[in-house]
Amino acid sequence: MKVYAPWELNAMTPDERKAALDSEFGRSFHVTALQHVTWMFWARDTEEPTQILNHASAFMLDRGRGPMLVTAAHIYRQYVADWERFGPLRCQIANAVVPDLRMYVIACGNLGIKTGERELEPDIATFRLPAGADRHIGKEPITAPPDAWPLPPNPDEQAMFAGFPGQERIVRRPGEICFGFYAGMSLVTTVTDHQITLRFEREFMLDQHGKGLPPKGYGLGGISGGPL
Repeated sequence: MKVYAPWELNAMTPDERKAALDSEFGRSFHVTALQHVTWMFWARDTEEPTQILNHASAFMLDRGRGPMLVTAAHIYRQYVADWERFGPLRCQIANAVVPDLRMYVIACGNLGIKTGERELEPDIATFRLPAGADRHIGKEPITAPPDAWPLPPNPDEQAMFAGFPGQERIVRRPGEICFGFYAGMSLVTTVTDHQITLRFEREFMLDQHGKGLPPKGYGLGGISGGPL
């Protein structure tokens, strides 16, 4: 398998990049992303919760002091709002059950912003989960020590995203739920202190797994909280 460095991909023309990614090299990104990204959901805390209130994505990050969970701040704000509305919730992150996620929050820059208001800060929430939870989640932490923190991308460079869209969630039977994975790589258009914007260009989309391209208007709700 021929491997390309990030600078090589960014130096290519769109057609050259499409050809390079339409290969085993391109498909390897999906496999790698799935090793790090997980799903999370919460429901009312009943004996057998069946009505999922909300669904999102998350990943484990280790900056040299052990793994922590990372998701989007607006996801955690919605969790808090649902707790206040419905009472105790059962939160599940992969196969790890977290009875009260509020007990483990490290930081949430947007916690004071009401749900639905414009994001003015980085949309990130971090959690130090209970001992052993990372083993039940079963995902490899992304390692990024403070002295090796990656620089943000530049406009016109490529960035990858990954997560679990809610519309791909299938409840097979009580206690068994399947989550569909979605990953892609696209061109960065803008970078600010609180967000990175990507442009989806359908003419450059690739069907990596023989399932066909997503239909126009395909909803990505549920991938919030996954890494970029």
